[in-house]
Amino acid sequence: MIIRATSKTLNIARIAPVKNLAEIEGPLPGEWYVSLVPTGRKGVSAIHFVHNPTMLSVVVMGRSLNKALEEFPLRAAALLRRFGFVELVQRFEFDSAREIYTTNNRGILSNMNQMKYYIEWEFAMAEELGPAALSLIENRLIKDIISGKIAQGQDYMKPIDVLTRLRDAQEQDASLG
Repeated sequence: MIIRATSKTLNIARIAPVKNLAEIEGPLPGEWYVSLVPTGRKGVSAIHFVHNPTMLSVVVMGRSLNKALEEFPLRAAALLRRFGFVELVQRFEFDSAREIYTTNNRGILSNMNQMKYYIEWEFAMAEELGPAALSLIENRLIKDIISGKIAQGQDYMKPIDVLTRLRDAQEQDASLG
């Protein structure tokens, strides 16, 4: 599993930044971009994971990347299951060895910054920052519209639509094979 973390996230985790400019080969397993998100509460932060190329978002409470990586696969798999993408969980390879690098795609980072504003707003509105609040944020972001270069020539895309296409293609391949 390839993780691409921002410098701030790497510094907090005391992980030496390593560059890897290689492009991903296909949509799955892809790579996960990671950034720190303030919650508006003193001493409480969250870590935002965004999958390239599906733009699926997962939010984990905490400040340490090392600790967040323990909870992340469980939250990501649960999100996929909530929306009926059980068949895709294995293809994300959550249990594979983790390779942690610096970020290398400004387009993904700019979209993450837009998502970050939304996540911060949701945190500000939430009475309590528990699993239910995180699931609500993830459930909304999976249906959110994303535009720009990330939309791959379309006017916009939604993570749920990309995941649906991947699932349908997998089912079609299975029926042919």
